[in-house]
Amino acid sequence: MAAQLSLSTLLGTATLDAWKATIISVAARVGLKTENWAEGGYTRTLVALFAELYTTAGDVVRLIAASGFLDYAEGDWLTLLARNMFGVERIQATYAAAAGGITLTNTGGGLYVFDPGDLVVAKTSPQATYRNTSGGTLSPGGGPLTLDLMAEEPGSNSNAGPNTIVELVTTALGVTVTNHVALAGLDEETDEALRDRCRDSLAALSVGGIKKAYEFFAKSALLPDGTPVGATRVRVMPAAGDGTLTVYVAGPSGEMTGPLVAAVQMTFDTKVTPYGLDATAVSATNLSVAAPATIWIPASLGISTADARLIVWKALNQFVQTLPIGGTIITPETGKVYWRALLAVIANAIPGTLHAQLTAEADIDVTDGQVPIWDGASPDITVMQVP
Repeated sequence: MAAQLSLSTLLGTATLDAWKATIISVAARVGLKTENWAEGGYTRTLVALFAELYTTAGDVVRLIAASGFLDYAEGDWLTLLARNMFGVERIQATYAAAAGGITLTNTGGGLYVFDPGDLVVAKTSPQATYRNTSGGTLSPGGGPLTLDLMAEEPGSNSNAGPNTIVELVTTALGVTVTNHVALAGLDEETDEALRDRCRDSLAALSVGGIKKAYEFFAKSALLPDGTPVGATRVRVMPAAGDGTLTVYVAGPSGEMTGPLVAAVQMTFDTKVTPYGLDATAVSATNLSVAAPATIWIPASLGISTADARLIVWKALNQFVQTLPIGGTIITPETGKVYWRALLAVIANAIPGTLHAQLTAEADIDVTDGQVPIWDGASPDITVMQVP
């Protein structure tokens, strides 16, 4: 009779050392003199080899076993589960891009003719490169020339605020570059976000226009060209009682442009709003959040002051992107960004941090239609290196 394995056993993981110990334990139970197996010897080497094979096989078994359960499936397995069981496609990463993304000025004597793809520019923090997607001619001592721009790598790492793309990678003597508009891309949807959309997708079967259905369709909305709108934060306001409803939407970077909101509205009108009712998609308005602070870290960590600032900045930016429209609401309080939550992010951003302190310990009020966005600058983080 085959052994009956529990689900927890199938979903569990065993380390390489655990597999070695298991093999040796089994060998001892069948009478082998395992105490005579010297480290580095032939038999111990075989044990290590088999343990490596079992570890790999165990990972495969775990992934296959988990693939049938929404709470446990991961990566590509979760993508397949979402598609085949829930009819939900994972939102893919997009490239940060902008029409008229960069402006070139020629202070030298060269004549430059740029075809699409000829020009590579960069920003430094964090490092990312971009190529022009339109062409033009930059005359000697002339300009400015404005070109469309797209990141070379997808995802939010290539996001750039105005006037941050100032490095010319392609050689063009006398030419300077900057971007006067922001560029934003989306990261691939995380496993947890995809799980949430799968759960919310069940609400799409309702004919009553329930709250979760609006959240699902807003986050799943596509532009006419098939690219995702990128709504990651949705707040469905209480119904007014007259057949109208307001739904605030926002992306990782906050406010959404008119075309993006229009795409969400079209999705509502065609897929979720009950006949005779009126649900209106509205972009949330940005509420900049900053958290000037001081951290004390051991110098022995070997992390430079600049790198420490960047690590903390990234942690705060990532955290604020997850805050809901209207802030965190703990009844009976209104929405807030709690300073203790910000402090916890700062204190845990670098393992080994000795102490962290905010300059101002005050909660930030958030109104119903506001979406928190991170607007802190890395110099706001003072780093103290402790010998």
